[in-house]
Amino acid sequence: MSTYDVVIKNGIICTASDFYPADIGIIGEKIAAICDCIDPVHAGEIIDAEGGIVTPGGIDAHVHVDEPVKLLGDVADTMGEATRSAVAGGTTTIIAFASQDLSLTGPHALSQSVKNTTDMYSKQRLYCDYGLHMILARLEGTGTATRDILDQQLENVYQDCGVSSIKVFMTYPGLQMSDYNLLNAMYASRKNGITTMIHAENGDIVRWMTESLEEQGLLEPYYHGVSRPTIVEGEATNRAVTLARTMDNPILFVHVSSPEAIDTIRRAQTAGLKVYAETCPQYALLSDEDTKCAHGDDFAGAKNICSPPLRPEEVKQAIWRGMNNGSFTIVGSDHCAYLYSSKEKGKHNAFAKCENGRFRYIPNGMPGVCTRMPLLFDAVMRNRLSSLMKFVEINCTNPAKIYGCYPQKGGLLPGSSDADIIVWYPNDKQYDLQPEVITNDLLEHACDYTPYEGVEIKNWPRFTIARGKVVYKEGKLMHDNARGQYIRRKKSSLSSPNNAWPSEWRPAYDKK
Repeated sequence: MSTYDVVIKNGIICTASDFYPADIGIIGEKIAAICDCIDPVHAGEIIDAEGGIVTPGGIDAHVHVDEPVKLLGDVADTMGEATRSAVAGGTTTIIAFASQDLSLTGPHALSQSVKNTTDMYSKQRLYCDYGLHMILARLEGTGTATRDILDQQLENVYQDCGVSSIKVFMTYPGLQMSDYNLLNAMYASRKNGITTMIHAENGDIVRWMTESLEEQGLLEPYYHGVSRPTIVEGEATNRAVTLARTMDNPILFVHVSSPEAIDTIRRAQTAGLKVYAETCPQYALLSDEDTKCAHGDDFAGAKNICSPPLRPEEVKQAIWRGMNNGSFTIVGSDHCAYLYSSKEKGKHNAFAKCENGRFRYIPNGMPGVCTRMPLLFDAVMRNRLSSLMKFVEINCTNPAKIYGCYPQKGGLLPGSSDADIIVWYPNDKQYDLQPEVITNDLLEHACDYTPYEGVEIKNWPRFTIARGKVVYKEGKLMHDNARGQYIRRKKSSLSSPNNAWPSEWRPAYDKK
């Protein structure tokens, strides 16, 4: 009888801290051993890496899919379709969002919102594991009661569902929180050890600029970015840091795209504040030129509308620099796919109700869960990203640590880590199935386009292994091995308060 169910041989292991040749032995769903050489006689199945790089599976901690509460409208992907696309690109865990169901109230309202979401996904074929963040759309109560209610809700959603992160917004009608309620959210988050994710754009400036552009007849997709200049993100980021410092609350800024925001984040980190940041591949690889008309289609730029928007070409260097110098803790895709070809939904919702395609009504988001890992691996090959260890750090290990699922996810630790592993193609060998350019057909998602169509790429996952089973092999999905499940997360191992305050004020719970 074999000792290991699967042995990966002849690979070069790359983690966030190490780079060395070794074999990996898998028993069941776990990594059981990493050795210089495992005798093939001990293997039930052998995967020959042939000198290819072997990394932990990617963790994409920013993915939007269809859910019971449709705050974002009719996105293209179900959870099943998103996990299918994820494993095709080397991601073995995604963390999506459960939106607060505003029809529910009371101490278990958030827990019930999560349960409704997981019940929906339990009926779908899942190719990899997933977790959930909670989107806060509204806080219950008034005055001091607001934070007390939220305090109980956050305690319960963690205990009941293993949700250890919330997302709050400084923009979007219906989601934008006042500074007062941001403080309430941070107060309750700090007390419960919940990671606070922030979408930082000044919503009032965006609204004012949008109305002004519409008065001037500037309605095309390109002007979405004009309405949200980089300083709008920079101002909100600076304000959020001030609020977080007031509450001594660790925060993580999502989808950062602005040089002013990066500078603010870097200063806060240098000062020792618990401030973390995520960026996305689109901000490093695309630009506002990609939101203009193309091939005679005046609306084609709508495909690449997202918030924050794509920035001018010269901003890209600041994004790469932020990845390499540690300003960015993680990279997420912000996958939020909308159909383009449909004239009745998706991006063309901007023509509903006589809105005439105005940029303010274009659904914000683009697909990216499949392309995140290959694009960033390619960036190492092109010397844009400093090293393969940095690649693993920001795409695998740090997301697991900041969101409370390390070392189960994001590492290659015998006895502790799930066997979520990517075997990349060896660079010195050619395979017919190794893609040279990205095409939408390659991505296995439900969306009808990719912003990276035709982009040349130097590598792609050869084998994606999730919980010890090969779910993607040399360009093909292994449907029978799909066994993803919901994961309860612990509290972040990176973000804890400093116990440093700007005044003599202290939260009431610290005085008990």
